[in-house]
Amino acid sequence: MPTVRAEVVGEETREVSLAAAATYGDLLAALDFSPHEATVLVDDSPVPEDRLIDPDRDSVRVLRLVKGGAGVPVRPATRDDHLDVMRVLDGAMLEIDSETVRDRIAAGDVSVATLGDRVVGALVLDGDRVTAVATRKRRRGQGVGTALVSAALADRGRLVAEFDPRVRPFYESLGFDIDSVGGSDRLRGQLAASRDGGADFVRPVEEGDGEEVDERREVPR
Repeated sequence: MPTVRAEVVGEETREVSLAAAATYGDLLAALDFSPHEATVLVDDSPVPEDRLIDPDRDSVRVLRLVKGGAGVPVRPATRDDHLDVMRVLDGAMLEIDSETVRDRIAAGDVSVATLGDRVVGALVLDGDRVTAVATRKRRRGQGVGTALVSAALADRGRLVAEFDPRVRPFYESLGFDIDSVGGSDRLRGQLAASRDGGADFVRPVEEGDGEEVDERREVPR
């Protein structure tokens, strides 16, 4: 019977005894968390809830999930944010032109995440379609992409995105339902808010946090 030492980040450390062949989902259940409330980090990266616990590892971290952008302020972008938004998107090598971003800001379709007075992340929408999302490299793993997507979902109620398979972990870790796009190697993800209006899907993104997302193609409805 393995015993796992679980550090609940920002709270306490608990030792949990589990049955043989237990999963990380079983560990969350033993800690009275659902997969919608927390995730397990191994070597500071989230692991799937159905993965078997490594018998040679007796210590993990458990991170409560960010909801509705809590912890990282998100607000609608203003025209004064245009340059900062472009810097974030260009830094992530996203090909979205300046005038399109300017128009989206005017339409209320761009949001920014801020820490202090600095814009550290940006998300661009076209209706309920995510066309670009990125964070500054130094802010990876701090929930910036999570907060941006959470705020967008709370506002729109539903999000869709089309993306390359290499960024699947970003969308998958946020809870998107992902399918193949017929006739191409691209993927399509969909995410809807819970029926009570809450964005209870949100999971932390420890690797990239949207930095590599390339949304140059329009997402089909």
